[in-house]
Amino acid sequence: MGILKDKVDLELLINGNGVAENFKNNSLFFMNKYDKSDDDVLSIPIGKIQLGGFYFIQYMDDSNWMKWAPVFTVDFKKFSNMIVIFGVNFNFIPIEIRVGIFDKFITEQDFENNSLLAVDYKGMYDELRSIGFEHTITEFNTAQIKYVHKISMNMLPRFLYSQHPKNKYDPKALLHIWEVKISERNQRHDEMSKALIDDFYKIGDDVNEKYKVLKDHIDRLQSSVKKYGGR
Repeated sequence: MGILKDKVDLELLINGNGVAENFKNNSLFFMNKYDKSDDDVLSIPIGKIQLGGFYFIQYMDDSNWMKWAPVFTVDFKKFSNMIVIFGVNFNFIPIEIRVGIFDKFITEQDFENNSLLAVDYKGMYDELRSIGFEHTITEFNTAQIKYVHKISMNMLPRFLYSQHPKNKYDPKALLHIWEVKISERNQRHDEMSKALIDDFYKIGDDVNEKYKVLKDHIDRLQSSVKKYGGR
């Protein structure tokens, strides 16, 4: 058990009677914070987003799970006229699993210094793949980001047990998604290993032929950026 788990357990005693009540109370707490800005939940310009940080992103997209996204940033890619941020989207991860992903990497000094965490895409991808959740790394086109709040490390224990109230938390849906992704994980990993991110935003039959398992994901990205990203 690490320092993050200890802090989460303490917050669960303070902010509600059990996980469900904590989740509800934390979600309402952060929703109010997103209408404001302070040191713990700080409204920042999009250009100030950094790797290894926890953020709440309000995004232009048809999916609520993308539209109001609690994320941990793991990579940036710039190509053509686009900048794409890769982030672990907690909307796709059951709340019971979220803490364990980060617990062994976070120290007391990270909380004291409000540090960004050392991270790279491969390391995060491999960590998530070990538990079957590598698909939770999602792409955010910066042109579609409306607002961003930086979450301080002090708020992280509550942030991980929260979600925007307009997003229904559905553990059965998350389990179903996980089961589907597990069934195709080897082919998905093979395609991801060979993938070029700019391919994801190209429209053409050659892209559809190149990617089989990722096709639906690519189609969704292309539809989203065409509708909201100014393309």
